[in-house]
Amino acid sequence: MKRRFTSVLLFGMLFLAMGCGRKGKESDELLDAFLAGEIPAFYDDARESYINFDQLPVDEEDWISYSVGERTDLDNDGENELILNGPYGGMYIDARDGEAYVLAAGEGTAGVLSYTHYDHATWIVHSDTTHAGRQIYWLTRYDGDGRIADEFRLGAEYWDSPDDQYDENSVFTYRDAKISMEEYEKLLSEIFGFNHISSAVLREMGELCSHE
Repeated sequence: MKRRFTSVLLFGMLFLAMGCGRKGKESDELLDAFLAGEIPAFYDDARESYINFDQLPVDEEDWISYSVGERTDLDNDGENELILNGPYGGMYIDARDGEAYVLAAGEGTAGVLSYTHYDHATWIVHSDTTHAGRQIYWLTRYDGDGRIADEFRLGAEYWDSPDDQYDENSVFTYRDAKISMEEYEKLLSEIFGFNHISSAVLREMGELCSHE
């Protein structure tokens, strides 16, 4: 009886492993199909608006252009999403339910796209750190089905600072509550470390400033 139970358990584990592997393969196949121009990426579940990969500019001489980046899990479902390097941090493409979707995209200088690993999860980050008087970060954690599981805002505001730097008298907020400068800097370190904005994003921001 014990040997039979062990056999059933091993078979079940093997079945689950095969299923997870197939699911990951289907995800990669959908992302490949998007890159090949065979399917679009929808902006939301309503599927009323979408983008095709061949509609995106790919001129390396133009700062408003896209290139294919790495694949990594960005929505905490164990499957890889596709990073498209591009202006304002580019675009993240998710594959789920047999379709491709835009999980997140750069939203201009006030919403530069990046991601970070914090509190045992991956968070999508939109940041506004290049304008005077503020440093603002919006962080979103997804549940793997395109739904937001959690989100919060972390920021420093120093509108009247003569040298455009925050100090102890600036306004710091975390999840809609006021915090101290020490707490703000501790959270910055915990959430982002020293790599919260990649060198590629910094380079794009430099190119952007030269065009404005």
